[in-house]
Amino acid sequence: MMNLIKGLAAIIVLAATVITSLWVKDTFFNEGKTKVESMAPTLEKIQNLAELVTSKVYVSDVLDATNKDYEGKWVINGDALITIDLNNAKLENVNEATKTAVIILPLPKVTSPRVDYTRTKPAYIKGVRFALLRNPKNKETMQEYMMAAAQKSIEKSAGRDEIIDNSKNQAALIISNLYLKVGWELTIKWQGEEMKLP
Repeated sequence: MMNLIKGLAAIIVLAATVITSLWVKDTFFNEGKTKVESMAPTLEKIQNLAELVTSKVYVSDVLDATNKDYEGKWVINGDALITIDLNNAKLENVNEATKTAVIILPLPKVTSPRVDYTRTKPAYIKGVRFALLRNPKNKETMQEYMMAAAQKSIEKSAGRDEIIDNSKNQAALIISNLYLKVGWELTIKWQGEEMKLP
């Protein structure tokens, strides 16, 4: 039994010595690999940014709803993101000598329209027919339709032309400045429309 314990101890000491020797050799005597990566614009680098969020839009609105039994008015609040899907970006005319390139980006779009239920409240809901003739389910149905309409209203408001134009400018500045810092000048194109930034 004693010989077995001594044998195991010797194996453990030997294993520890080998592991320590390998660690010392790798840490102090092996040259580490140095990775040098070009900052030239490549499609992979742009796509790695995935979906670029250029802005968050807050929306407030007042909506009316009616059906045969009820009418109501809601003050709605919510928000949406304006994003650009960089997975659909295209890179053209990359010139290493002049450090110029053209990037074709998809237009910004509204994503994640969201009703803020804590701040979206009915101003009033009232019956339009005699109480005994009203179907109470129509009140609940009207509220469901209202919430669906509220989300569509937020999406539509967030997608106004001036907001999309602002998002295009933001995205162009972000992407071009990213490469301008390493000496590259980019031309941004949006569905055939071209904009060159300094």
